Amino acid sequence: MIQIAGISSMATRQILADLAEHYERRSGCQVAFTSIGGVEAERRLRTGEVVDVVVLASKVMKRLEAEGCIMPGSCKDFAASGMAVAVRSGTERPSIGDEAAVKDATLSARAICYSTGPSGDHLKKLWEQWGIADRILQRAIQAPPGVPVGTVLGRGEADLGFQ
Repeated sequence: MIQIAGISSMATRQILADLAEHYERRSGCQVAFTSIGGVEAERRLRTGEVVDVVVLASKVMKRLEAEGCIMPGSCKDFAASGMAVAVRSGTERPSIGDEAAVKDATLSARAICYSTGPSGDHLKKLWEQWGIADRILQRAIQAPPGVPVGTVLGRGEADLGFQ
């Protein structure tokens, strides 16, 4: 039986599992994705792990392609992944209706958790643009690769999270 192996970040794990199941039924070809933190996936590819399909953030894909870890010209956009904001259970939901409200919610939070990868990078850029990075980074926790921000919130280590 033909097998296809893939590696992806956690952001696309569910859609890839659904697509793999559908493809397996139609083709009879077995598809297995390892969905892990994007930082870990990048490290594994850079150190020589061989797979047939890679699904990571476009910035990471371009970097891996430039380094010769991915076949040149094979990168294609697959999906757009939004960012979610979460609060700890039992905590009042802050207003996040506009940029100013998100900034206020961030400044008001006791501790903030954010994810690795593109969404975390975007958030840190926003903090810089808003001129609050120095105040926020003192109480910000970056979730370890592959660990959902919600897990950190659930443990009570932060009360506002960005995934």
